Amino acid sequence: MEGHVKRNIVCALLSVIVLVVFVILICSYNAKTSAETSQLESATAEAKPYEDELTELKRSITKAADELSDTSETARFIVGYIISSEEDITYAEEQAAEYGFEPVIILDCYDSLSDLLNLSVAASEAGHEIMLTASAFTSAANDNAISLLYYMDRNGIEHSQVFLLRSDYYSDSSIELLISDGFVGYTVYNTSPTSGVTEDGYVTFDYSYLTTDSSSYTRFSSSYSNLASMVIAVDMDSIKTGTLTESFVLTLLSTISSYSENDDCEFSSVSAVVECLLEENKSMEERTAEYEAYVAECEERIEELEEIIAEIYAQLD
Repeated sequence: MEGHVKRNIVCALLSVIVLVVFVILICSYNAKTSAETSQLESATAEAKPYEDELTELKRSITKAADELSDTSETARFIVGYIISSEEDITYAEEQAAEYGFEPVIILDCYDSLSDLLNLSVAASEAGHEIMLTASAFTSAANDNAISLLYYMDRNGIEHSQVFLLRSDYYSDSSIELLISDGFVGYTVYNTSPTSGVTEDGYVTFDYSYLTTDSSSYTRFSSSYSNLASMVIAVDMDSIKTGTLTESFVLTLLSTISSYSENDDCEFSSVSAVVECLLEENKSMEERTAEYEAYVAECEERIEELEEIIAEIYAQLD
């Protein structure tokens, strides 16, 4: 009986000791946790302004990149007429007067050179800008283009130095040929119309060569949405044969005219588009230099902030 009592006392003492040790451990753990929590809160508070600045710097770099991608503030539409007779010039003038734009006269270098020379004089005397193209970009057409350029320069006939190059004949060799002829730019055909200046300094903008009616105005709407420049070439021979209807052309001109009522769209000339694109490109180069300098400055500060933040949290180890 006495031994049983002693065992109970020993067990009770052991239980008390275990309980005391457990309580001490709990208190010690809570104290440590509380201290760590306090340190973490202190570190978080200390790091917060640096982390906020870091977040703002990264956000500002993204914003600057988005602003840099905005290359133009205006969609520009050039309306040109591919003519084969002097009567076509009168037709172009009538439509232009109705919708409020200056028509560009486009000469197809695939045609007879003698006819082209006469038409260039007629277009010049009527006071219209002249643009060259080739419905079939053959060596003979290119020879005609060279002869036309020489003739117009010699006789003081103003003309565009951008060639309306159709997508069928778009190639590096064709572009090299046009540049060697003296052109400063050429048109391109993109699903989403774009315009600008190449790395080599050549002006490019989109075009639509109208020879048949189309059931969609997607390209023209896309050009407006992308604030791009586009030349719309109305083939007069296609109107005469009926593959391109006058009603379609008028509906298109009406659509563009409604766009031009907004500040971000206008009818334009080839020379004006070239000038604007070159100015925008110059502005882009300056903006790019400023952007790169700004990003370099931000990245230097970001690196400093990351080191400061790392040092703050390193104290918790």
